Amino acid sequence: MMFFHRQNTQSRNVLFLRAFLLLFALSGLQVFPGNAQTEDPAAAELLENFFRDNEQATESDAQFFLENLENYRTNPLNLNRASREDLLGLRLLNELQVENFLTYRAQLGPLLNEYELQAIPGWSLSDIRRILAFSAVSTGLDTRNINLLRGFYEGENEVLLRWGRPVPRNYPETAEGNPNSWAFRYRHSFDNRLRFGFTAENDPGEAFFAKSNKQGFDFYSAHLFVQNLNKRVKAVALGDFSARFGQGLLLQTGFSPGKSAETVAVARGGRKINPYASFGETFFFRGAATTLQFGPGLELTALYSDRRRDGNVITPDSADMEFAEIVFSSLQTSGYHRLPSEIADEKSLREQVAGLSVSHLWKNGHITANALHFHYDKPWTPAFANYRMFVFRGQNLTGYSFDYEYRRRNWLFFGETARSDNGAVATVNSLLFSPDRHVTLTALQRSFPKDYQYIYAQPFSETSGAANEQGLYLGADIRYIRRWQINVYADVWRHPWLRFGVSAPSQGREFLTRVLWTKSKVFSVYALYQSEIKERDSDVEGVPGLLENRRDRFRLHAIYKVTPSLELRSRVEWTLFRVEGFGWTKGYIAFQEAVWKSIGSPVSGAIRYSVFDTDNFDTRVFAFENDLFSSVSIPAFSGRGSRYYLNIQWRVNHWLRLEGRFEQTNQARAVTSTGITGRERFWKFQARMRF
Repeated sequence: MMFFHRQNTQSRNVLFLRAFLLLFALSGLQVFPGNAQTEDPAAAELLENFFRDNEQATESDAQFFLENLENYRTNPLNLNRASREDLLGLRLLNELQVENFLTYRAQLGPLLNEYELQAIPGWSLSDIRRILAFSAVSTGLDTRNINLLRGFYEGENEVLLRWGRPVPRNYPETAEGNPNSWAFRYRHSFDNRLRFGFTAENDPGEAFFAKSNKQGFDFYSAHLFVQNLNKRVKAVALGDFSARFGQGLLLQTGFSPGKSAETVAVARGGRKINPYASFGETFFFRGAATTLQFGPGLELTALYSDRRRDGNVITPDSADMEFAEIVFSSLQTSGYHRLPSEIADEKSLREQVAGLSVSHLWKNGHITANALHFHYDKPWTPAFANYRMFVFRGQNLTGYSFDYEYRRRNWLFFGETARSDNGAVATVNSLLFSPDRHVTLTALQRSFPKDYQYIYAQPFSETSGAANEQGLYLGADIRYIRRWQINVYADVWRHPWLRFGVSAPSQGREFLTRVLWTKSKVFSVYALYQSEIKERDSDVEGVPGLLENRRDRFRLHAIYKVTPSLELRSRVEWTLFRVEGFGWTKGYIAFQEAVWKSIGSPVSGAIRYSVFDTDNFDTRVFAFENDLFSSVSIPAFSGRGSRYYLNIQWRVNHWLRLEGRFEQTNQARAVTSTGITGRERFWKFQARMRF
């Protein structure tokens, strides 16, 4: 049984259990590392898959996820006070693991120490090590008794200033600005209850205190976020924030991972509203939001956003001005304002969003009604194409949904059903259960009609968005043998209508297997195999119609902690690609990385050397890289070449840290249309001050 049945547990049984756990802890088993790793393997796997499967993803999408973890690394989450939303927001545990923990804590009371986590069903040693990098067991004075007003002048302050420069410049010569990029951020946090801050950012090629940016930076952002203010007010966000309703059919901004080697982590979870402090300029709201609780059974979340967006505005000819209206054909999401065309699109639209979510809560689940309304000051009129036949057009769009969750013992049901203005109904439903304590299984069904209309939807799916897809996903997490973990998933889907690059209804299927062996806390290795088959238009002369495109990946990845200060990471990965009826093309990447972090030394760093060789763009490979704090680097490699980077961090004193990064890619053979080869470098320096 994964969940504990309700019963009147006698105190002597509780004391016996905890005494046993303490003896087990003192027996010499060292399961908890003294310091957190620079990179969490599960987080890296989520990010690599996210960027490989979502070509439109930006750095800010991953930045939100990593900064949330870093916030908890600095201010650990108290496991004796953590809510379901807090634990799910980490994205390091699945729903059943969270439920097992909450049930254990409710029945046996607050935890005495970290070693007691080993008694929670479904939690392996690797899960515990991962969670304890961002949490702690605190049994002292509850800081929630401290008046929150003191948090505005107490707590922790952080100032970050970053400079970067690509060599050679990687943007057109006609750009307004110089190659330098700048970023500044101030952030204040107190007890994980209060956060406020200010962010400013400038990309390479954008003017800086000149021309179109006489005001200084190209992008400014500010936020104030309070949670657990009192029994009624669970959260308040002012300024910039991100938001989620249900399983993402209506609303999901920020990081939204899909398929990965964490094969049973398919639910969208965590808090409905979060502060936004990333440097990305697109997927966030600007206004106000709050979550209120009325007694134990009713929760309400309301949000309003009013901001300027970048858009491709189409102005009629002067001769037709009297009879034609100004429209826009698309939202621009790059965040770049370097060229005249990009500057003309900057803040050319006004977007207003209002949302309401009302939840009825009970011990074993919830049911929630959601509504979301969009208004633009100009009509959205996309250029006509067959695959765009059913997309949203106009100035106003309203969507409604209800989502649910029901838990019973080791079974968990959850899902969401949504309706757009035109009457189209989309739905996603999932079952997560454990037949025994060593196995967790999941099944997820999704049905998104071709005419479902959305703007900020991002549910679990094969493609981005929530339209034109029907599919079934099956996943398993198996941990029967000590130190071994096997993850498997299979996903099949079909697209009832056309897509970009696919001129007919199509289908696909995907399979993944990962076997992880954790020999000890100092050595682990995994093997991963993935196969994906999709249909797309033939680009071969004389061969019309759709052809199956198959991509296979095989990876070996090992982590070895040579000493408490030195960790080595090694990987080799092969990619094979084949168009139906033709031969295979191939690619590979191999890297060796060393991460040095000594408690007694003020200097730490990481160095990696990679080689890659791919026949074409379809065999490109991705690899998550350690970067500076609050930066994300997941480059895609194609062609033939090598790459290395060096990160250095110097803790000057308790309040100042200096960090630097140098990366260089040597491209010996390119497979892009430009065919450009050569050497690209990127310098990046930043200073962090905490006080």
